[in-house]
Amino acid sequence: MKSVIACVWLACVASLASARPIVIDPSATLTNPDPVAYRQFGRMIATNGEYALVLGSLDETNGDEIMHRAALLYRRVAGSWQFQQVLHTTARSYDSYTYPSVFAMKGNLAVVELDGDTKTYRLGTAGWQPIARTASLTEDIEISGDRIVESNGNCSWNATVSEPDASGTWIRTGLSGPPRGCDDEYWGGPVDIDGDRILIGNGYTFDEEWQEAPIFQRSALGSWNRSGSIPAPFQRREFTGEVVLRGDDAVVDTYYGPYVFRLPNTGQVVSRLQAPDVYLQPRLATYWYERQLEKSGDLVFVRELSYDRKAPVINVYRANGSAPGTYEHVAVLKGGAPILNTYDLNNWFDVSGNVVIASGADEAYIFELPASLRGAPAARQDDFEAGNAANWRPNAGSQFSVVASGANHFYRQASTMGEARALLSGAYWINQAIEANVTPRAFDGNDRWVGLVTRFQDSQNYFYVAMRNSGTLELRRVRAGAVGTIASTALPLTLDRKYRLRLESIGGTHRVYVDGALLLDADVADAPSAGSAGVIMNRARADFDNVMVTPSPLTTVFTQDFATTSPGGWAFSGSGQWTVADGAYAQNSVAAEARAVIGGPTDDQVVEARVRPIAWSAAGTAEPWAGVLARYVDNNNYYYLHLRRGGTVSLRKLVNGAITTLASATFPVSINTQYTLRLEAVGTQLRGYVNGNVVLQASDSSLTKGIGGVMTNKAAVRFDDYLAYQP
Repeated sequence: MKSVIACVWLACVASLASARPIVIDPSATLTNPDPVAYRQFGRMIATNGEYALVLGSLDETNGDEIMHRAALLYRRVAGSWQFQQVLHTTARSYDSYTYPSVFAMKGNLAVVELDGDTKTYRLGTAGWQPIARTASLTEDIEISGDRIVESNGNCSWNATVSEPDASGTWIRTGLSGPPRGCDDEYWGGPVDIDGDRILIGNGYTFDEEWQEAPIFQRSALGSWNRSGSIPAPFQRREFTGEVVLRGDDAVVDTYYGPYVFRLPNTGQVVSRLQAPDVYLQPRLATYWYERQLEKSGDLVFVRELSYDRKAPVINVYRANGSAPGTYEHVAVLKGGAPILNTYDLNNWFDVSGNVVIASGADEAYIFELPASLRGAPAARQDDFEAGNAANWRPNAGSQFSVVASGANHFYRQASTMGEARALLSGAYWINQAIEANVTPRAFDGNDRWVGLVTRFQDSQNYFYVAMRNSGTLELRRVRAGAVGTIASTALPLTLDRKYRLRLESIGGTHRVYVDGALLLDADVADAPSAGSAGVIMNRARADFDNVMVTPSPLTTVFTQDFATTSPGGWAFSGSGQWTVADGAYAQNSVAAEARAVIGGPTDDQVVEARVRPIAWSAAGTAEPWAGVLARYVDNNNYYYLHLRRGGTVSLRKLVNGAITTLASATFPVSINTQYTLRLEAVGTQLRGYVNGNVVLQASDSSLTKGIGGVMTNKAAVRFDDYLAYQP
């Protein structure tokens, strides 16, 4: 059980690959064919990849409340999704019962349940035609080949599987699951089927029984035998109910997130499906939010809340062929509007092949996955320490050069004549974000500006952010030579002050951050095009440094200001005494090393915290220090930036237990003085900041992924305003 608990509270780093996921926007939107007849549209959906079903509904109150439900059929024709027909419709008077509406569609079979009325259809030359099959009132229907499984039962988590014999007659077999509390509106829970196996899920319903998810194996037509069960791994009641079967992998959702069990060893957790922001999400499933799991081929799809988007997304995980039972996070599916409204459990998504359909705000979105989910391209960056700008393409008339200031180098544009820009080579992408230290030096006149550019195709087409000396921050677009403002806000600008500026263009979403704060956020409706990223200004001189161009939006891994006494899911090692005190995270022991780490693993990451030493151990012992960790894998493998009692700042690595100093510098350190430490690990480049200034830089490829945290050695320290993110 020790390894299971470690996977709960730590990140199970070894189970995930290091490439960051790609971000995928919808390729099509299914709209309501008759908004008058169907005032509500979406919520329940299904697809087989070529056809799709979407729920339309209307509740009328004319003395009696009449509830209308319809299964609306769409088809992809020549690449375009078109409404075809109403496949099935019902109308009933409200009788205090809340019946589920459930769709399933795979291959040439479709099952539609509307308000307790269930129909089965088969696709043939004449289209979708109803077929005779006895069905159960259910809350979940799944199809595999010619087999249909439905959950049922009001006092237990049961299921029924239907399969045709040689004559086409449907044979029904009941499957008995664990007990549950009785209610005449309980019609089972989640189920899944994959070939000859069925897995029955069950959620927490305030019953006292131990939770377990039974597995059934088919031996012959109509013969399904229980072959085992997956027990709740950590406590007696922690399953949320959602389950997925794919081959020998059983994925079961818990309050801690989805866990993978490898059959037939049903009692052992192999890995955990987790996005980088896993520790920022609600850890308890509540009545207003549940995850949903689906599968397709070697992919598992999980509906989860995104901390940065403040809305649900669909995270896509791919099975790792070299390590059975483990998965890598390969894609994020997001809608322009929030997909799968957080507060409505009837919102759903479905997957067939490379087609995903997700319900949204009175629409349904189609996503098409690329043939190869190879992950996003690697980040591009330049800190100019090579002393040149070989990777940059400045425009004519600009005066860019690399300038040295002590041991540091930066990119300077010295002319205030006209518009100047420089583009970074090797990052001609659709999805891109550029982040840089920007220091305005001079302006020639009023309302001049300095900023960043994305999707630059030519001088007539690009997006840019402008920090103006008139005191505004603007997100603008140049399209066919016409300049338009997308969003703006007030931002006083100070000469010779360094700003950390970030511009994102991800799908149709464009965001601007200044010094880590999201200030502008807007959507542009038309399809995005690829382009280059770079720096730009108008009648201004400015310096640029530590430029990063990435293919993904900023992803907050974990952030905490310790304003409450509950620190969350930190994992500890060493001899620390950790507590939240006076609005900070206090480590009170001076005995030895103490570590606290948290978050999902990422490749590129930035870890930052305010660090205030309170007490050192007695003189004569090993030198005390305090700092931040990046790419932490385990207690023997991580990078760390720290302040030492003797008056130095050091950037080191611990690999297989061996310490190597990568860079160090003199830096006065005092008790009860607060320092802001920031450690960047992007690709092979490592940068250490103190109080916003780069003090150490190094290149190392020993560790490629991990999580962040804080650490002390023989020091009592207060940590505050912790932030870890993937740029």
